[in-house]
Amino acid sequence: MTDYRRGDIVLVNFNPQKRKEEISKVRPAVIVSDTSLNEILDLVAVVALTTNLIEDAGILRVRILKKENLEQESDAMVEQLRSVSKERITKIIARASKEEMAQIEEGIKAMLVL
Repeated sequence: MTDYRRGDIVLVNFNPQKRKEEISKVRPAVIVSDTSLNEILDLVAVVALTTNLIEDAGILRVRILKKENLEQESDAMVEQLRSVSKERITKIIARASKEEMAQIEEGIKAMLVL
């Protein structure tokens, strides 16, 4: 089984979608759960990405630059934080920078009032 690290950008199959507000289809997501927990759990926490970019969207959107096999600049949608089974992950495509991860962490803290 693949080892998933915090900061990995992976392709995730978010189907089936239960409600229209929930993210759907196969799309990139950033792993935000702790690497040591990822080694022992069958779930990982992710923040889904979108190519529907929104400028000045505030703390709930973080711009992720095009890199490695992430073919387009994307926004991390912090409000789309969820845990997924590792079986939904098809492959690792890139790695988020330290700066991008710090911004995502701030967004998660604000959303969860931590």
